[in-house]
Amino acid sequence: MATNHGLWNRNFCLLVLANVFLFMSVYMLFPVLHGWIQAALECDGLHAALITSVFGIAPFLSGPFNAYLVDRFKRKHVCVYSILLLSVITVFYGYVSDVRWMIAWLLLQGAMFGVALMSMGSTLVIDVTPSRHRDGANACFTWAGLVGMLAGIVLGIEGGGPFVISSDGAFMLSACLALVSVVLVSAVRVCFRAPLDVPLLSFDRFLLFRTCLSGLNMMTVPVMLGFLLGTVGYGYTHFYLYMGAGFFVFLPVSRFITLKVGGRLLNGAGMLLMLAALGILGFPDFGHRAFGCAGVLAGLGLGLSLYQFLRMMILLPLHCERGTGYHTFQLLWGVGVTAGYLLCQWESRMSVGNPFVTAFVIGVAGLLFYQLYVHRYYIRKLQDADII
Repeated sequence: MATNHGLWNRNFCLLVLANVFLFMSVYMLFPVLHGWIQAALECDGLHAALITSVFGIAPFLSGPFNAYLVDRFKRKHVCVYSILLLSVITVFYGYVSDVRWMIAWLLLQGAMFGVALMSMGSTLVIDVTPSRHRDGANACFTWAGLVGMLAGIVLGIEGGGPFVISSDGAFMLSACLALVSVVLVSAVRVCFRAPLDVPLLSFDRFLLFRTCLSGLNMMTVPVMLGFLLGTVGYGYTHFYLYMGAGFFVFLPVSRFITLKVGGRLLNGAGMLLMLAALGILGFPDFGHRAFGCAGVLAGLGLGLSLYQFLRMMILLPLHCERGTGYHTFQLLWGVGVTAGYLLCQWESRMSVGNPFVTAFVIGVAGLLFYQLYVHRYYIRKLQDADII
């Protein structure tokens, strides 16, 4: 049995890599499916976005069964089989020719993604990490997902890359990425836990209402990201590379900044940087340098603001609620990206307003809500629980 004395032990490293490939597999499907649904099912952009958005709400269908699955069966097996089924579903997207079957397929795959997120990020990561390192483990695991998400968006916008010449090939690539995640999770060694007698349905490892206010405020960040995904698309993949560069700038300095900067200032700086990026992108005559600057600002702002929200979501839970709080964070993140993407497509289809302006207004509202109320609510809840 491998030892798990430090944060970056063998098992944790395998799970981090598995998370990168899982997010790559899933998020490359957003742009690929959107274009494929328009062509194969003869839908316009808005209807294609509506169909694709089903994936974002599907994890709520499997959520009530989460605790039963990981406490009744082997946790690693739950994770492996959910990702494996997700991979198999992806291969068969190219054979779906009916809207109803597409919605059913998306619901099933989204539900499996929800189970995989819960069993890996809210259960296995905690099992293989010493208690003193679990805050850092949740942060590193989240950053790995963001890296995978950005890489997946680039792959999806490019249709899977220069060597993939059809949507069937892109679906196959997505399925293969998920299979890599399966192999990595299969190599993880976890202690056997005897099955528990738990109810079939519960909110455990699903939703933690104590964190929902902070989570709803956090959703402004992925909503803005969803707007970017809907507006900065084909031909502009370098924007997401710049964004990734900005995020990688955040990573090495995060541990020094976050120790010295308060949550209010940290979140404010991150949101303002993202708003600045949206402001630059809102000008139709921006040049290449301004475009790259916007990407870097968005990536850096994403890291700063998300760090504070993540910290809130893992500190607010009481004893033994960490996994549920983290899964709530993951669920609301997915809903935020989906909602932003869908709202952007609706604005484009109806020709009402400017998507960059709408995203900017949503970001300002989220910033003000945090500064005027949510931060004080967070501090008060911590004090009531004697955590600080």
